[in-house]
Amino acid sequence: MEQLIGDCRQMAAHWHMPSGERTSAAPAGLHGITVPPASAHVVAGMVEFGD
Repeated sequence: MEQLIGDCRQMAAHWHMPSGERTSAAPAGLHGITVPPASAHVVAGMVEFGD
């Protein structure tokens, strides 16, 4: 998990937020999301998605 967090932090510099007023999006339920078997162990270890 620490490696995943570190990878995300490194990529964050590549994402740019436009300046100006921000609008919030309404939360939506996720439907039809699939996780490749090679990545399933990562998602299963997250409290939000496990069980």
